[in-house]
Amino acid sequence: MRLRKIPGIGEKLVEEYGTLLVDEAKNPRGNWQNYFQNPAPVFLEIGMGRGKFISSMAKKYPEHNFIGLELRDEVIYDAAKRLGSVCSNVAILRGNAAYLENWFAPDEVQRLYLNFSDPWPKKRHAKRRLTHENFLKLYRTVLSPDGEVFFRTDVRELMEFTLVEMTNHGFSLEEVSLDFHNSIFFDGVTTEYEDRQSKKGPIYYGHFLRKK
Repeated sequence: MRLRKIPGIGEKLVEEYGTLLVDEAKNPRGNWQNYFQNPAPVFLEIGMGRGKFISSMAKKYPEHNFIGLELRDEVIYDAAKRLGSVCSNVAILRGNAAYLENWFAPDEVQRLYLNFSDPWPKKRHAKRRLTHENFLKLYRTVLSPDGEVFFRTDVRELMEFTLVEMTNHGFSLEEVSLDFHNSIFFDGVTTEYEDRQSKKGPIYYGHFLRKK
């Protein structure tokens, strides 16, 4: 379903939730721990949607710093409303995953979450998938030497594609499940989309480590 554009939403977002947003004027690249004013590791969710996952994680794990990356102002606004009163260990980046190196120095991110990314099912669009080798090169750059990627999808073809791409391009498989919600790996934290789709079929899950 196409997202309805809301006139003036960008200005409204900055006016009401500017303290949550990180823009180019205050880009903390290389200094994210100073931005959060603590030495905790940095965890990044690419495509945070309306923020249910990241807000739940931030409350459950206050000892970590969480950053949500999202492109669309209408979605970010809904996430900001949810996050605004949650906790201080969350920040929002408004931008595109293709430009991660503009926001993060090498080795600066400890963990990446890829939750229900667009599967781009047509072969000619494969390079747009967030687990295509081009994106994996970016992830390896910003991830710490012992960095991790946690992946979820409800599309089996994307899971198969991801397993091949990740293991062929700099990552090793640590954990995998073809029925995540009934596995020992599921901790109960979900996305909005996941809550709906898990009633229709299995959720696929992979945990990958950056190869040394």
